[in-house]
Amino acid sequence: MTAPITEEPEAADTAPPGFRFQLQSEFHAVPLGIGEDEDAYEEQLEQFARDYWGEREELGPLRALTAAMYEANAQDLVAGGAVYNALGIFPIGGSSDGSEPPERISRATLTVTVREMENPDPHLTAAGIAEVLDKGAWNGEAGEVQPVALPAGPAVVRIVGSRAVWELPGGEQEQFFVRIEVWLPFPDEDRLLLLCLSTPDVQDLYHYQAVLADIADTVSFGEADAPAADEGSDAPSSLSSY
Repeated sequence: MTAPITEEPEAADTAPPGFRFQLQSEFHAVPLGIGEDEDAYEEQLEQFARDYWGEREELGPLRALTAAMYEANAQDLVAGGAVYNALGIFPIGGSSDGSEPPERISRATLTVTVREMENPDPHLTAAGIAEVLDKGAWNGEAGEVQPVALPAGPAVVRIVGSRAVWELPGGEQEQFFVRIEVWLPFPDEDRLLLLCLSTPDVQDLYHYQAVLADIADTVSFGEADAPAADEGSDAPSSLSSY
């Protein structure tokens, strides 16, 4: 199971309401600017860059570049329906008491998106999504597809691998990525919730499957509180509203 979680701030009032989920403490929210004025958004991006790189004066150019890159990415994410974005930084290996350092640091990006979709019945919708994804008809990508039953309703999990190649002066450089998705229809609305966790650290696939599974298990729709985690469980236990 994954580490304990902390509560994330609520989304802006302009974000589609009606669902909640919980996150592990290793995730750090990336500002999307939803519902914020330009000055407030720029300040949030600058703070994120400071948290990422620290306050050392010589790292100022890296902080500025980081803020600019995440701002450009946020515009694309929001245009695609994203309501939340976070960077996860996970220590892999080592001891829980800190006596032994981690073997390495692994990183992943979480994106939460709401999409409009005809949804006559969540079970039928999930079955249709599974069939489309299994045939590789979504964005021309094939992957491993598995229907699942979550506390919030029927859903579909897909795992997709990809390869990126850059042409550099010294030759080609390639990078592999793995993406884990959870497609979850709203129970009584023509909308779909999409949780997407992506990482270039493909060797940590099983770790991130557990991370996203824990998050998906906490999703709840409507006003009622989500079921509390069992006593003694490592599952998340605090709520964020959207």
